[in-house]
Amino acid sequence: MPPNSLAQLVDRLVRTVGEDLPLWIESVSIAGSYARDEHDEHSDLDLFFLIAPGSDATVDHAADILIDWAGDVVLRRGPVLVPHFGYSITAVLADLSVCQMNVNTRETIELNPMRSASRLVLDRNGYMTSLVAQSKSMLIDISKVYHEHYCYFWIRALYAFRSAQRGELWRAIEYLADMRKAMQQIIRIQHGRYSPVVGPYHPAKRYEEQMGADGARILEFSQPAYSRQSILQSILKSVEWFIRETQDTAHFPIEPDMRGSAEKIERVVRGGV
Repeated sequence: MPPNSLAQLVDRLVRTVGEDLPLWIESVSIAGSYARDEHDEHSDLDLFFLIAPGSDATVDHAADILIDWAGDVVLRRGPVLVPHFGYSITAVLADLSVCQMNVNTRETIELNPMRSASRLVLDRNGYMTSLVAQSKSMLIDISKVYHEHYCYFWIRALYAFRSAQRGELWRAIEYLADMRKAMQQIIRIQHGRYSPVVGPYHPAKRYEEQMGADGARILEFSQPAYSRQSILQSILKSVEWFIRETQDTAHFPIEPDMRGSAEKIERVVRGGV
């Protein structure tokens, strides 16, 4: 494909309304930055395909057909099942642009608030139109999400600490990266920028836009050098930051038992550094 192949792929989809796709493709929708008209030269393209009920097409067969349909694919991964999203196929095109294609059947597709921003291109039977409408009406319990990331952080902190103590440094760095993800989400929630979102919260953009440069920069301390002591120090600094940032429980109260467990993990980390 020539340069700007993703934009051409979108144009082709919209112009033909999927006429060059098999009839067993029931619906096609665009998600992500191309759906929001916020894409740039570094964006990938997210496409969602639904296999019609009663079709003999398997996910593997659909993946092969869609790879051929996408054009000059030089690198492919999948299909890989991604929880809550369906089977994912990643296609790298000749100009190194990336097209992410998700394939579902009616049995595997789920309601998801992130589908609310989908741009429907093809919907032969109206099923996806209904699903998107239902997704728009879903409410997100931000308090529940906050608690989920709170617990995730502390579990990963424990894993990171134990891996570092064993000398499994790469594993410890991986768990530290997971801690960082939870830290980012806590910042986003505190600033009302969590996504997938409905209601008063804003749609997702990029982390830098959501958190601001200062908000992103304060997490630099969680990037360790490749040494056991540096990793342990990064874990400790992350734990101290997290304790400090989640002290205010006015909006997101933490149960005493949960907070007690977090403080116990903090003491273990502090004693091992």
